Amino acid sequence: MGNSLNQWRATIGKFEGGKPRHILICTTGSERSEHTGTVLVILMMLLVIGGIEMNPGPNPSKSEITEKMYDLGCKIKEYEESKTESELKKQADLMCELGDEFIESAETSPTWYEHYVWASGLFNAARCRLEKQPIQPNSPSTLMSLLHRFRRWFKIDYDLKYIDQRIQQIDTNFLNRLSKKNTRSTNELTKKYKEALETIRNYSENTVNDIIDNDMVVDDVTSEIKPEYEDKTIEHSKVYYNDLTEKLLEFYRSIITNCMSVLDLQNCKYRVAIMALGSLSRKEVTAYSDIEWAILFDPLGQPDAQVRDGLRMLVYYVHLHVLNLGETILNNLDIPVLTNFNNKLLPRPKMTDVNFWDNVTTRGVSFDGTHPSASKTPIGRKSRKNLTKPETLELIMTIDEMTKYQFTDESLKEGYRLSDVLMNSALITGDETLWHDYNDKVHNILQQKHSKKPNMSIGAERAMKTLNDDLKKFLEKPLTSESFSKAMHAKHDVYRLATISINILKLLHGCKSFAPLDVLEELFEKNILTERAKKDLQLMVCIATNLRHMVYSKYKQQKENISFLFSKSDKDSIDSANVLPVRGYTAIIQFYTVFMPWSQFLISQKNNTEAWKHQECYMEDSNVVKGELYKDMNFSKKAVFAYQRELEKQKKIAEHENKQVIISLQLELGLLYQTRAEFKDALQINNEALVICKTIYGGNPHPDVAGSLHNIGLVYKKMGEYIKAMKYYEDSLSMDMKIHGDNPHPSVATSLNNIGSVYDNIGEYTKAMKYYEDSLSMKIKIHGDNPHPSVATSLHNIGSLYDDMGEYTKAMKYYEDSLSMRMKIHGDNPHPDVASSLHNIGSLYDDMGEYTKAMKYYEDSLSMEMKIHGDNPHPSVAASLHNIGLVYKKMGEYIKAMKYYEDSLSIKMKIHGDNPHPSVATSLNNIGSVYDNMGEYIKAMKYYGDSLSMKIKIHGDNPHPSVATSLHNIGLVYKNMGEYTKAMKYYEDSLSMMMRIYGDNPHPSVASSLHNIGSVYDNMGEYTKAMKYYEDSLSMMMKIHGDNPHPSVATSLNNIGSVYDNMGEYIKARKYYEDSLSMMMKIHGDNPHPSVATSLNNIGSVYDNMGEYIKAMKYYEDSLSMKIKIHGDNPHPSVASSLHNIGSVYDNMGEYTKAMKYYEDSLSMEMKIHGDNPHPSVATSLNNIGSVYDNMGEYIKARKYYEDSLSMMMKIHGDNPHPSVATSLNNIGSVYDNMGEYIKAMKYYEDSLSMKIKIHGDNPHPSVASSLHNIGSVYDNMGEYIKAMKYYEDSLSMEMRIYGDNPHPSVASSLHNIGSVYNNTGEFTKAMKYYNECLAIERKVYGSDLHPEVAKTLRNIARCQEAQINQLK
Repeated sequence: MGNSLNQWRATIGKFEGGKPRHILICTTGSERSEHTGTVLVILMMLLVIGGIEMNPGPNPSKSEITEKMYDLGCKIKEYEESKTESELKKQADLMCELGDEFIESAETSPTWYEHYVWASGLFNAARCRLEKQPIQPNSPSTLMSLLHRFRRWFKIDYDLKYIDQRIQQIDTNFLNRLSKKNTRSTNELTKKYKEALETIRNYSENTVNDIIDNDMVVDDVTSEIKPEYEDKTIEHSKVYYNDLTEKLLEFYRSIITNCMSVLDLQNCKYRVAIMALGSLSRKEVTAYSDIEWAILFDPLGQPDAQVRDGLRMLVYYVHLHVLNLGETILNNLDIPVLTNFNNKLLPRPKMTDVNFWDNVTTRGVSFDGTHPSASKTPIGRKSRKNLTKPETLELIMTIDEMTKYQFTDESLKEGYRLSDVLMNSALITGDETLWHDYNDKVHNILQQKHSKKPNMSIGAERAMKTLNDDLKKFLEKPLTSESFSKAMHAKHDVYRLATISINILKLLHGCKSFAPLDVLEELFEKNILTERAKKDLQLMVCIATNLRHMVYSKYKQQKENISFLFSKSDKDSIDSANVLPVRGYTAIIQFYTVFMPWSQFLISQKNNTEAWKHQECYMEDSNVVKGELYKDMNFSKKAVFAYQRELEKQKKIAEHENKQVIISLQLELGLLYQTRAEFKDALQINNEALVICKTIYGGNPHPDVAGSLHNIGLVYKKMGEYIKAMKYYEDSLSMDMKIHGDNPHPSVATSLNNIGSVYDNIGEYTKAMKYYEDSLSMKIKIHGDNPHPSVATSLHNIGSLYDDMGEYTKAMKYYEDSLSMRMKIHGDNPHPDVASSLHNIGSLYDDMGEYTKAMKYYEDSLSMEMKIHGDNPHPSVAASLHNIGLVYKKMGEYIKAMKYYEDSLSIKMKIHGDNPHPSVATSLNNIGSVYDNMGEYIKAMKYYGDSLSMKIKIHGDNPHPSVATSLHNIGLVYKNMGEYTKAMKYYEDSLSMMMRIYGDNPHPSVASSLHNIGSVYDNMGEYTKAMKYYEDSLSMMMKIHGDNPHPSVATSLNNIGSVYDNMGEYIKARKYYEDSLSMMMKIHGDNPHPSVATSLNNIGSVYDNMGEYIKAMKYYEDSLSMKIKIHGDNPHPSVASSLHNIGSVYDNMGEYTKAMKYYEDSLSMEMKIHGDNPHPSVATSLNNIGSVYDNMGEYIKARKYYEDSLSMMMKIHGDNPHPSVATSLNNIGSVYDNMGEYIKAMKYYEDSLSMKIKIHGDNPHPSVASSLHNIGSVYDNMGEYIKAMKYYEDSLSMEMRIYGDNPHPSVASSLHNIGSVYNNTGEFTKAMKYYNECLAIERKVYGSDLHPEVAKTLRNIARCQEAQINQLK
């Protein structure tokens, strides 16, 4: 035996409270004696130098659990939720340290074998944590055998090598205590066992998957196993269960016989049978199941205690080998300082149950049962809570000792179903006769008459008690169709009662078989079950059992959380998943259709002590039951099929009373059709229900008729046919009022609300408000001061209406009142209504531009939705993800926005599958919008196109707002791509559809479409047409919102201002911009908002164009300041834009250094936003920096930036002609022009002009006129005045067609250029005429002589006059 630490201390003479030092006795000539002196010297040095311990004196406690052990347990608990590599490493180190403590304490403990088990469990758990991270092993130390106790003192990391050595040391120490030795290392044996187990698991996974794929073949429509495959499923499953059981028995046999060999127990002088219990004995075992087992012995005259001691050592030695597989969670070991199941902690202050849960160690093959109530291994239980029990109980027994637990009194006394655990067994190894004798005796006892119930056997009585206990648990959480709409537990929710109930039949009917399939076969042979009933129950067992095998194989461990709502995607990680997707396991439908009638049968028999009369079959043939299950599992197509079949069946029944059943089925189908966005079918089925209602009730008003009218109205509303929806809602309201008269009633209040919602959708907010308020008023009359969900909903609706009206303060009040009421109703419990209120407040902050607050509420809403729905895909979770994505999009964080949009789309597709659905179409649209903002127009077009295609599949030829929105979005991409003709077509199609929907009623969507068409004309330079559409849009917005300030009205004012700005009518432009700003400030008050910042920027741009740079700078800086308040330190496109604008003012003022700084800051931010992706804003920034270098005369640098800008623009737009590409070509031409390389300049100018003509066709456009001007300037510089004059005149002609009689800077510039040509050719009179016309326009545009352009013209006139005088001389 080894020397304890106390012995080492005593030898050194520093400890043991001053007692005489003890002498270590070592075998002469042993390795140990040769190095004792050296070890003692080194040990003393380390103890003294390290200052680790002073002389503690006498040990005040006799407890084996020290304060240090307890402290380590508490520290391990602190890392219970660890996720990061560093945290797992720290927890692993603590486990190793605690393991070392238990190795040390084992040397003096009377239950030393337990301490070695605890230590081994800790080291293997530490290994599991270290193997989850790439930690390099430390180099080996020559003093490892000495220093292992001091590693923690010197802060040396524990590594895998160290763990291997300690596990080997545990094995060696264990055997040394028994004077035994193992010639094979623990590493070698563990590797062998793991390889064998992996082979078994591969067989299990491949076989069960083969059965699922090839035998459990289900009908595509019903999802039931096809009749011709039922026998194959049962037969092949049975073979699989038998083979897997035999393989695992052989696996355990190899471990146990090896341990017996090492301990010299194979040729013992007593009989022993080692038996498998639990799932292994019933052939339900998985390749990841715990091992439950027991030992039978017959001492054959040997001392009983000696036999038990030897077998106990075998059990603990086997346990060490099982622990080394690394699949035992620490909870299964009852380590006192982690889980004090057996009260081994002293009742000291601070030393209470740590209650640690091991959620990191992979759970698989292990010893089950450390709870004081449990006895599932030979170790048994080590304590008791029921004082009538023996203090401990080991499952190392003789036949008489073990079989007594089959008697009722002993069974009840011990509890925890020990009698059931010991009822079934399989021989692992040992005396087969002894095992058979045990089984025979168990069977005979179970067949005996019960002492208190002579009409029942002991087995039957226990069966009835077990049945009632299990049904009580089942009924607390019954399996229903709704269970499949959330995460499930494969064992507890599906497998448990299905298989335990067969074990109950075994007891009830005295079957000798152990496996459920064999028990059912035996019951059939006894004529207790019909062949069909037997087959139904066998299929139920196979489907449940195969599911569990499949789940464990997927998880690669014992883990039960599953969901039938979604399928595994390529992005899902099974290792990290909280819930395993098993939607593809469609045989579960058949399980449910058998389990439901079977469980109902069991409930009906729970008090029946007579012979049970079984049903002929247990397959549920109700389409309604199937339909409910399909519906809750989101198999909407199959649900429709089931309800349709039931409807057809019911329609064949002619009785009058059957019509109510038909109506209920039609209503279910109507809801399903709506879920699937099959609105035409929904409309038809609801109309059919309405017809039947009217035949039943005639012309009499009835709630069913009113309900049908309401349902039809709801469908029309979802179809976007608001006029028809209004009619049905009003008819429903009229009937409800006839039924209830003047009495306030929830149905009347609901109808009022519904009518309000239609007015809300068509933009008639005043009418909507009246109906919403009437609905709220009635609900308050009904419910008084009591908080009620429907009142909270009305408060929400009114808040939403104020939100649409732009009255955010009022909206916030109603939203908060709604939230407050919902929280009073639901308290601290998460609820969808509360989550919805949080979402709404977030949406309002979003509209107000307060994105940080918006994000908080959206995230709180998402958090609550996820608490409610868990990992199950749900529309509300998808909506919350969408909203967070929307905020990130508005904040310019497009990568994050994309992630949330894609996550939202993923959930929606899991819910709706391949069925086209509005919410899926919306997600496709949203992803398109991000690509649009990122400048990736091809991708944007694809997603917008896919969204439009899906919407058309849903709505067909019927006009719908969402289809119109998709048309608008595609138009927007074409507009951004510079393809204005195509953009115009989509915008006009969108407007046309909107007008078909809303008719002559003014509506925000129609006004928005008018605005969009105006924007295209604006970009095309057709300002008169643009103005008309903008003014029509403004007029409609003002009809909708009246005198109330509204963001949409302010936007329209801004747009009209932008046209005047483009037309050079800066005074008018500024007026509209200022009116827009004034309205925005009325709406948002002192709160910074993006729209206010935009208005400040626009006013700045007018002053910039007017040459009033100081004023321009002030507005630009105010705009920038507000944007920074909104977005903080986060890079955002609008902040980058403001930096650019300030740079442009400095550029215009000739302060190029400052201009360069702002342009570069703008570029830097754009690149942070867009990364390496080419984007128009980045290209624009490159162009701007180029322009500064151009103005500074650094043409080489200028050309580089212009070329980089062109290159990026061409990556974005490809071979498609685009205004930005044309601009870049023009700018490169200007550099060559400035450098005097006129031939190259001409080429770029002409390429630019050619592209612009491709874009704009024969339509006059300012950019085409500009190119004509530039080509003229090259000819002017080259002295080719005739050609220069032609291009200048063409430019002037086009500009006059664009601007008409309105004065514009471009017209003035062209007049000036023509004048300069005449000046250069000596025709001073003509030159003077054009210069004066130019001056007149500039004074109209700029208003004074203070503008640089006016000053330049005045100088040229003066020079021309002087030249004219000199010519006359």
